[in-house]
Amino acid sequence: MHEETLAKIGMTQNESKVYLALLKLGMTPAQPLVRESGLHRSRVYEVLEKLQAKGLASHVVKNFKKYFQAVAPDKLLSYLDEQREAVSKILPALQNMQGIKREEIQAHIYSGKEGVKSIHAEMLKEGKDIYVFGAKGLIFSEMQYFIPNFERERLRKGMKFISLWDNKEVKEKLYKNRTRELSNGKILPNGFSSKSGVNIFGDKVAIFLWNEKKHPSGFLIDNKDVADTFRKWFNLVYGMLPEGGE
Repeated sequence: MHEETLAKIGMTQNESKVYLALLKLGMTPAQPLVRESGLHRSRVYEVLEKLQAKGLASHVVKNFKKYFQAVAPDKLLSYLDEQREAVSKILPALQNMQGIKREEIQAHIYSGKEGVKSIHAEMLKEGKDIYVFGAKGLIFSEMQYFIPNFERERLRKGMKFISLWDNKEVKEKLYKNRTRELSNGKILPNGFSSKSGVNIFGDKVAIFLWNEKKHPSGFLIDNKDVADTFRKWFNLVYGMLPEGGE
């Protein structure tokens, strides 16, 4: 039990064994420690050096022979305070490292229609124009009670939909269900339709996938560089398509 507790404050199993043996034996040469701890003699000496480096053991020389002893057990509290102080000194740097990593990229996976709603809520929260690569219009048929509120809020915020539709039928379906205000796009060439679509908005990119059972899933990436890259690709393709698709 004591070994487990000592392990929680950073002692290795061997350090715990030797430290507890020192407490039990008092000042002692190395050989009794070997018997009490059950460790090899060379390992005991190695551990004693580590305990002394941590300030948890000491030694004296009598008649040309080394005797070891544990420091008072309450020194463990001082040892913990020293560790806490050391961590406190580097804590700001560690927090900055964590913050940098978090800012680099965040990604979340959403499943089902509620997940798709959550991503659309992120679009409204972002409040920026939405670029849609591979627009399909499935959201209108599969989530018809959700879309009116989304569209109303989108228009209120002045958010544009710029789309690359899968085909002419999708364009007609979208214009039937969505007001043409703040919405325009072009039709992708034949053979470029797929089961997935990409929405780019602000600093985020959402990738949607609708399977055969119309069960959607979404992958949301939160990173400015990624979003800017996807937007450049979108604009490249958009600029290459004829105006007749608008």
